[in-house]
Amino acid sequence: MMWYQLTRPFAFQKIQNRDLRFMRTVVPLVITFFLLAVYLVLPVRPSIIGDKKYLDYLLQIVGILPGFYIAALAAAATFNNPSLDEPMPGRDAPHLDVQRGGEVFSVTMTMRVFICHLFSYLSALSFLTAILTLAIIEIAPSVDYVEANHSGWLVNVLLALMRYGAVYVVTFYFARIILVTLHGLYFLVERMHQANR
Repeated sequence: MMWYQLTRPFAFQKIQNRDLRFMRTVVPLVITFFLLAVYLVLPVRPSIIGDKKYLDYLLQIVGILPGFYIAALAAAATFNNPSLDEPMPGRDAPHLDVQRGGEVFSVTMTMRVFICHLFSYLSALSFLTAILTLAIIEIAPSVDYVEANHSGWLVNVLLALMRYGAVYVVTFYFARIILVTLHGLYFLVERMHQANR
């Protein structure tokens, strides 16, 4: 039960809906591969790790986001519009498995619950991305040390995989944060104020 509660901020990832799956996975993957390809073909590649470098800027951005997302979550939870508490319409209305009393139920989401899950997910994901980015920044000197003091193609391949893999994961999460944020802003500025249809 405790694991269920601790992982609930990430429940947005498990909402079942065709459009959401595409937005959460396919589009961030395409963006990440595109950015990585652009980086690899640049004649002068920008530095990734270090003061005033890619991960440093990313950490500054992602580090301030949870507060904004929690404020949006509070606004969505308390906004006075009765249609927010009606089930979302449509044949492919978002639904989610919810655990109650040891049993699991598939529930069609209301607009309010959907928006709350969305901003809860963004809060948790931005927090996780900030921690991951900070860990990469702190581990980077050790990677540089190993690279300088150990030679061999296998070591170089492993270090390159670590370096690019870590940046790939962080970029993927950041792309996902941007896309889900834009989706959430649509709900906050427009959809919450309309009748449920």
